Amino acid sequence: MNLHREYNRIKERIDAIDFSALWEGFHPFRFALYNETECFFDGRYIEKTEEFHANTSIFYNGENIAIWKLTEEPTDIDSLAASIVHEMFHAFQNDCGEKRYPDERRALLEYHYSAENLSAKLQEAELMRAIIEGGEKKFTELLSVRKLRKHLFPRQYDYEARVEQIEGTANYVELLVLMQIAPEKGRLRLSKMLDDITNAGKYFPIRIISYSIGAVFLYCIKKCSSFVFSCSGERPFSDEILDDVHITSSEIIINPEIDMHLTAYNEETERIINTALNKGEICLKGNYPLACLNIWDARWSGKYAISNHFVAYFDGDRIKYLNGNFVVEIDNNLNILTVYRQ
Repeated sequence: MNLHREYNRIKERIDAIDFSALWEGFHPFRFALYNETECFFDGRYIEKTEEFHANTSIFYNGENIAIWKLTEEPTDIDSLAASIVHEMFHAFQNDCGEKRYPDERRALLEYHYSAENLSAKLQEAELMRAIIEGGEKKFTELLSVRKLRKHLFPRQYDYEARVEQIEGTANYVELLVLMQIAPEKGRLRLSKMLDDITNAGKYFPIRIISYSIGAVFLYCIKKCSSFVFSCSGERPFSDEILDDVHITSSEIIINPEIDMHLTAYNEETERIINTALNKGEICLKGNYPLACLNIWDARWSGKYAISNHFVAYFDGDRIKYLNGNFVVEIDNNLNILTVYRQ
């Protein structure tokens, strides 16, 4: 595959985007495509370094850039261009000094899945679908349910709101890009988001569905209010917009599908942990500060975390990586005690 050719195809799409219509102050950032051996950045091949890891934004040679790992020829160049603008938006957030990030490590210990919280979230999703399909009058009810949930589950709400702030906004921008450069694909993307957020089975793990929930919530806010959201501030937009909202009902009805999926999720988590412990293949033992897990689909139960693909830890001043799927024993100070291979 020719990275230069694919870069030019993507750049052609990005050059056609009206960035001012996406988010105030947002502008194109330089981007790189890379694979296992090559890296093409801003119109030329460069040396691939360890900084080029995953699809994200990195600080490279004094600037925030977007990067994307491309190992095969893309089948949908429009969607790929929109995804790279998503990563450009993360570069924009970094440039703006965005600091409302979730503490993913603390969330491992402190975020607790609750049937009541998730049932209310599913109710909100149905309201958002109704709003987007023409029921703008449901917006007040949506905010009221969110205010109740924030009141009853402040720790869970804060974590979800911060994921919505960082990833939901980038997903929202990605959606708007698709609607600009390929309107039918944009409509299909929004329709899929609505299907996902109203599907109880998609709420596990909570972090992934929060990307779409945040984007759809922003879409509803834009449609129904004059609320201004930005990349700077002290509180997530999902928190700020509730300041003057009144709670009109205190009743949360447990959704039976949420309850069923939560039970299955917890049972699968315990199965993975117990299987790894019984297998007993220890990859690391000691007392090492946790650097990060693969937060995309991390699970937690008791003192054990599940991390797929890698675990990163501090060994003195250096960050070291273990590659593979692991169950990780972690103490209350976020130190790794034992790493078991799954």
